[in-house]
Amino acid sequence: MIADKTPLPGDIDANSEPEDAPPSYSASVVVPVPPSLPRDQKAGSSNLSNTQSSTQNASSSSSALPPKSATTGPSQDTSEQYYSFTSWFNFYTSKRPTKEVRATIAGLLRDLVKQTDAQSALGVLESCADACRAHGVPFSALLQERSIEGHSPLYWSVVSRSPSPGTSSSAQTSRSTSRGSSEQEQERDALVVALLEHAAPLSDTAVDEVRHACLRACDHRFFQRLRRLPAFVPLSVADEIVLGGTTPVDEVEVEGVPGDEAGFVVRFRIPSFQRRMRVAQGVVLEFIAKGRIWSLRFIEATRSNLPLGYRHLRIGSWVVILSLLPHSPPTWIDSRLVIEDSHIRTSQLPQAPSPSSSSSSSPPSSSSSSSSSPTPPPVHTPRPNIELRMKRHEQLVASSSPRSTPHRVIAASLDEDAHGPSLQLDGCPYIENDGALLARLEARLAQPESECTIC
Repeated sequence: MIADKTPLPGDIDANSEPEDAPPSYSASVVVPVPPSLPRDQKAGSSNLSNTQSSTQNASSSSSALPPKSATTGPSQDTSEQYYSFTSWFNFYTSKRPTKEVRATIAGLLRDLVKQTDAQSALGVLESCADACRAHGVPFSALLQERSIEGHSPLYWSVVSRSPSPGTSSSAQTSRSTSRGSSEQEQERDALVVALLEHAAPLSDTAVDEVRHACLRACDHRFFQRLRRLPAFVPLSVADEIVLGGTTPVDEVEVEGVPGDEAGFVVRFRIPSFQRRMRVAQGVVLEFIAKGRIWSLRFIEATRSNLPLGYRHLRIGSWVVILSLLPHSPPTWIDSRLVIEDSHIRTSQLPQAPSPSSSSSSSPPSSSSSSSSSPTPPPVHTPRPNIELRMKRHEQLVASSSPRSTPHRVIAASLDEDAHGPSLQLDGCPYIENDGALLARLEARLAQPESECTIC
């Protein structure tokens, strides 16, 4: 018979767990996202490996993780929550099921698009990308999925972004320019730009989602800045050859018409217009005006690209097409395209006075004046404007999807104006010296009349 042995100091009971035991697997792995911690506990508890080492070295601490109720703090600010999420991604290296990783990232993206702190949001975005890369999850697909109230994170990042100045309906009469971006604009755009870069290449559906979001935000200026991003509007092979791999800076300005709520004017400048038409056979402009998103295209007519109802236009002629893009309500429109002689704008620039005429104190002699006077430049007779009436006796209707052809468009050939075909010729007076085309579209949302009364 063996008597019960009196336990001695240092003996380990086989049925009891040592006080220095590390956390269990369930405690260290199952929790998908660690809770936000108070400021004085964050550095030690957000890192899983630090937590394990501290519990192993402590002789009297408990092996369980702190309960959620003890660690959550309602006073945590956004940057601290982002820091906790970032720390989790940086140190959380255990392999997890793909479905679980996708669900976790989707939840973080849902919170991400609601934040206003761009710098903190960018840190979380990069951590999400690293986590997806480590687990073989396509991050680009997650950004384009309609996982948040029927829309993608790209859509919500645009809608939740602070609007550009002058985008309200009351500001339609002021010029909405797209020339450059201020530092404040770049800061507001930072998150959306980063999301687009991570999501590239975008599907047609994703591009349509971003367009739809810009329309809902009624932000034409921001939409024009997005169109300069290769991630949003990638260059075709022909455009890369013509433009040297750089995205063309097409300038598009939208103005209201004072005293006419239905009227608007779109002024645009198209660099390398003739080269792009000859090589790429087309230039596409898009803009937001009057609660709609529009497309204005210049194309070289072929047997396959003319819209229905305009197949009679001459093959090889340059054609202008105005249409509505998806998510725009139908509307009547009466419009005209106006292209002015470029020499008119040049002649209106102020000329600097001649040094000889301003510095001379006495009138020159007749012999010196006749020999030194410069030959006057030849007088240029301005050519009349190229004007194309663009109207339709039916309402314009947008297509239902980005891949489908618009049901009703307006098309007009430049051949309809006597001077229109000259745009295809070298030395055309309607083309700027740098090869750019400047023109304007005058429009009014009204049923066309027999005579154009726009502007």
